[in-house]
Amino acid sequence: MRNFDLIVMDLDSTLIDWSDGIAKVSENCKRALLKAAESKIFVAVATGRTLREVILELEVHGLKFGEPIPHFVIPLEKYCYRIVNGKPIEDEALARWNRERLEEAKNAIERIVLPKASQWLQILSDAELSPSRWVLDTRAGWFSLAYDTPEQARRAEKFLEQFAAPHPELIVNRNFVFVGLVPTNGTKGKAVRFLAEVLGIPPEQVMTIGDSINDFDMLNGEHGFFPVAVANAEPEIKDAALKAGGLVTSQPASDGVAEAIEWALGQTQC
Repeated sequence: MRNFDLIVMDLDSTLIDWSDGIAKVSENCKRALLKAAESKIFVAVATGRTLREVILELEVHGLKFGEPIPHFVIPLEKYCYRIVNGKPIEDEALARWNRERLEEAKNAIERIVLPKASQWLQILSDAELSPSRWVLDTRAGWFSLAYDTPEQARRAEKFLEQFAAPHPELIVNRNFVFVGLVPTNGTKGKAVRFLAEVLGIPPEQVMTIGDSINDFDMLNGEHGFFPVAVANAEPEIKDAALKAGGLVTSQPASDGVAEAIEWALGQTQC
């Protein structure tokens, strides 16, 4: 049996169910989240969305932000905020981490990506992989490409791996139809590892829950967390979670999170 002191989950298609095209959070999931908080387990959301978007999404779905959950939010997949009385705050350790991630993001875009973006886009065009849109985001540190299908994004991923190869500061990140380059330290897994260290929680007492490739390094075992893939997760994510000794839920997004939390509570109470 193991104790869990921190549960970290992705937002879209993990906590929020988009299966029928309308965002929702199940009542089972809401109850499970509150039970985790009542059991003194920290609850965190790690997402590519902005902090403001997280606040709005949770409020829309009847989860009053920070009252009591989430206790922490990791927006843009890298920045860390503690939530106190419904307000995001940065103590000294979190502020330092966030400054470092911002500087890394700016350097990645301004020094590496921006001078090469036109050339890379032309290479993709020549391969008939022009994105439907693309974005350079200095704060996020993202060179992000959007495609019409996941298959196109997977094909573009191979080219981006070649683009990133000479630059150890960059890695490839993919989330269904989105694929791009991000700073090496700007991943969910590294942010969760930092947060666990700040809280003094051993990695084996951290449960991480996700569905897509941008969740990969918090679900593949490299940081020592206990990984959970929801039933609607990409095959690579399910395989990674199982290989790392974790779980794949029988239920998809939202209800799958509830299933994982109930399992964690059962382990913690044994």
